Amino acid sequence: MFVTVDWLKEHQFDPDVVIVDTRPKTMFLYGHLPNSQSLSIEQVIRFDEFGSNLVIEQEKIVELFSNLGIDETKTVILIGDAMDPSVARIVWTFLYFGHEKTYLLNSNSSDLQKHGFELKRQTTIPKPAKFSPKINHDIRIESDFLKDHLTDFEILDARSPQEFMGGHLPNSKLIPFTEGIGYDGNLFQNKEFLDDLFLQKNISKDKEIVCYCMHGHRASNLFLQLKIAGFEKVKLYDGSFVEWTGKKLPLE
Repeated sequence: MFVTVDWLKEHQFDPDVVIVDTRPKTMFLYGHLPNSQSLSIEQVIRFDEFGSNLVIEQEKIVELFSNLGIDETKTVILIGDAMDPSVARIVWTFLYFGHEKTYLLNSNSSDLQKHGFELKRQTTIPKPAKFSPKINHDIRIESDFLKDHLTDFEILDARSPQEFMGGHLPNSKLIPFTEGIGYDGNLFQNKEFLDDLFLQKNISKDKEIVCYCMHGHRASNLFLQLKIAGFEKVKLYDGSFVEWTGKKLPLE
């Protein structure tokens, strides 16, 4: 799931590598890695009538990823920052649409210059490709199914304790996404730390897990933390709390 700074230095200009910068467009334009492409969070979500941040339609993702020069032969390296869960949501989007060669630089994009990378303001136009989606329905869940199967899942809330106390999905457990992010220049804590974290929370690898937050971004970060720890049966509820309350579904 991860590549190191050293790996990126060695492969930065490989023709089969696409570096995707997930920071806001204005930050990208201010300075970015040569050959990298901008892809911000608002480009991979769609809004419903409640303001939920749902996964974008397949035809739009095909156009978007194709224009970034991404097809099944390309290795995609995503970069972002630990405290910004947008990068995790974009990683999840690549996984949902079945791009197997998806990796995350396990270092903050704000530290790139410290690691010896040169940043440029000039943008690079990629050679268009043809992205072919292979949707992985196993990592997403919708409200209509979840509301009828609440007791079949371990439901994890990635929000803050204050948000959780203000109302949460029935039977859900609070695990703020911030508990598993890295504080030493890495995006995430290591597998051993995360194993211990989820063990303390009594999260079993035998049960199917659903992650949610307010809009699905922090939950995507928790989703990746669980995957790092070796959990296989993990789903994102991308509609999350905004959709759930918009539909007036039960809360605790």
